[in-house]
Amino acid sequence: MEDYYDIDSILAEDQNVKCVFQRDVPGLSWLEGGHGDTLRAGSRIDIPFWMAREIVDHPEGTVPMDIETPEFFGPKVRNGLRAEATVVDLTKLCPSFFRFGIHFLQLMDDPQLAKVLEEAFKVRLQLTMDHTQSGGNNNSTEYLSRLDDTERELYKAGLESSASVHQWNQQSFGRIRSASEILLKRKLGA
Repeated sequence: MEDYYDIDSILAEDQNVKCVFQRDVPGLSWLEGGHGDTLRAGSRIDIPFWMAREIVDHPEGTVPMDIETPEFFGPKVRNGLRAEATVVDLTKLCPSFFRFGIHFLQLMDDPQLAKVLEEAFKVRLQLTMDHTQSGGNNNSTEYLSRLDDTERELYKAGLESSASVHQWNQQSFGRIRSASEILLKRKLGA
């Protein structure tokens, strides 16, 4: 489980999901704006993911509820990620796409989604790190606009790392010599 106070995790879990309640649930009619006491069976409402998880994992008993897979994890997006993961605009789909995917998969058992997300992340990470080596030139701008929050953090870290290596290479530390070369120079008195 992530840190309780991790703001990125909190923001990722604020994504709305559609939930369908399987039976009448007393005391939850307020979720759909009702004035009565009971949420009726078959009610289909959008609630934040964190709330859906709390309802499902409630210590006083499980509320029979189905959480629908969000559209941005649906077949169309999965096919797009399988075909060419690097061109899918994750920011438009869900700003915290991969982080939310981790939370979603902790609650829902969907091995196919897990595999698609893992493969897409690997492919996109490789291209993201390639862009960091170019120093964030103009060719990177269009690609960067399609990254989710996690990828943007990794891109920033990659740029900083690349800049540090470049700075180290530019400093005049002289040539690194082997120990045998140094000993030979000392013997010759140079």
